[in-house]
Amino acid sequence: MKIFLIVAIVFFSVALANSQNTFTPETSFGVKLGGSISKVSFDPLIEQEYKSGILGGLVFRHISQKSLGIQIELNYLEAGWSENLEPPNEYSRRLNYIQLPFMSHFNIGGGKTRLFFNLGPYVSYLLSDSEKVNLISEEEIKEHYGKDLNAQLEYGICGGMGFSRYFSFGIFQIEGRVNQSLINIFKSNSEPFDGSLNQIGEISVSYLFDFRDEKK
Repeated sequence: MKIFLIVAIVFFSVALANSQNTFTPETSFGVKLGGSISKVSFDPLIEQEYKSGILGGLVFRHISQKSLGIQIELNYLEAGWSENLEPPNEYSRRLNYIQLPFMSHFNIGGGKTRLFFNLGPYVSYLLSDSEKVNLISEEEIKEHYGKDLNAQLEYGICGGMGFSRYFSFGIFQIEGRVNQSLINIFKSNSEPFDGSLNQIGEISVSYLFDFRDEKK
């Protein structure tokens, strides 16, 4: 997370330096599709493999100054975790969310190809929760198997970097992003965990319609 904060400061400084130049505000709306990898930061530690999933949603972006704007999304996002167990034992849990990120958008460059950075909070709502369990004996069952989650509502911080490419028919952008939950999925300070935070990485491609009257 420190890396994202440092990059954000750099981008923000560049944006302020360029914001006084003449600029036509940009408003765009579109769709995104991509993939995710996720795990949960447990305390005490549980050995895991990343669990893959899909994501998709709607994107609204408004750039009010040359390098400064906002990006708001409404996404469907698959998360969860998969535990490293002695074969043939198997345990994984799938968490499906509706996610609303509200991010500051910073970009560098005024041409058809731009580097950008997004940073801000998000709120997620848990749509469904399912387990996949394959154990050779009841002795392999752990305390959190079948345990109810803390709450359906989650909040956290997300940040990402990518490139935008402007065409006469719209805008394509590709982005890598990290989502860090700030609320435990299981109740904190209760057995068996003191902490359990979602950590989700994603990569996505978006297509945006550009609503400016004067397009570059």
